Amino acid sequence: MMALSACASSNPAVVRAPLEEASPVVGLQEEGGTYGYRAEDPVRVGWGNPGVMAFFELLRGPQGQRVAWKRLGPCCDTGPTPSLEYAGLEVFEVGYEGLELPVRLFIDPNHGAAIRAPRGFTIEGLTSRETPTTPSDVIEL
Repeated sequence: MMALSACASSNPAVVRAPLEEASPVVGLQEEGGTYGYRAEDPVRVGWGNPGVMAFFELLRGPQGQRVAWKRLGPCCDTGPTPSLEYAGLEVFEVGYEGLELPVRLFIDPNHGAAIRAPRGFTIEGLTSRETPTTPSDVIEL
């Protein structure tokens, strides 16, 4: 049995080829469930590529599994009529051991905000996947 041990990978054997549709995640329709899963509610890591790397170093599966991720490209600012509202957003395919299909997460590397775990994930060091309620629960990158 092969164990998933890398936190970042460009190896297609670790992260499957891009999917046409993002995989459904249990609880996505619950309040706050779109965080990271939609361009309208991205994970705002700030600090450019170093911020993205730091976020994926802390992101874990629900049982603490390390994640494998792959950059798919810009979100919505390409094509003949780019959306300025989503300019700079990046789409990543993310998976972990035990997740049937990888999911797509929208990351904003250019604007920072308090980080929390998208539904179905945890952040290393946080004890809950819920929205942080005190400043000590917020991880600033």
